[in-house]
Amino acid sequence: MVAFKEIVVPTDFSEHSLRAIDYGVEIGEKFSSHITLIYVIEPLLQAADLTWTTVDFEELNRAHKESAEKQIKQIVEERIPKGTPCDSTILFGKPFVEILKYADEENADLIVMATHGRGAISHILMGSTAEKVVRKAPCPVLTVKHPKHLFAMP
Repeated sequence: MVAFKEIVVPTDFSEHSLRAIDYGVEIGEKFSSHITLIYVIEPLLQAADLTWTTVDFEELNRAHKESAEKQIKQIVEERIPKGTPCDSTILFGKPFVEILKYADEENADLIVMATHGRGAISHILMGSTAEKVVRKAPCPVLTVKHPKHLFAMP
């Protein structure tokens, strides 16, 4: 019998990923699973040729992490039922790499994630995080399509 004891649910705080969280919670309740919400920050690195700038990249990364912590805490309070075993973590790096690495290290039984994140432009420029996770995941991946996102046949 299939048992999903460890469920990883990546989020980018978009409307689409909130729907995936709802799916992860629903599955988690049915299987008495432990759920981990993860958010991945792509660090802003100071390039050698930008030494003339006064931008504090470490401070920007720290502020981003603090903001993400507040958002994830709010999601847990609003969307995760009391008594549901749930943790959250914030990681730094390439989103698909960190999701895969975390799922492998934590022996995830299932990854639940949205098919679309923040926007079409980022998808065109960076490719689909969900697509890369599906292809390389160490466990099954449930991708959740937002009901407002229409698929048009070519």
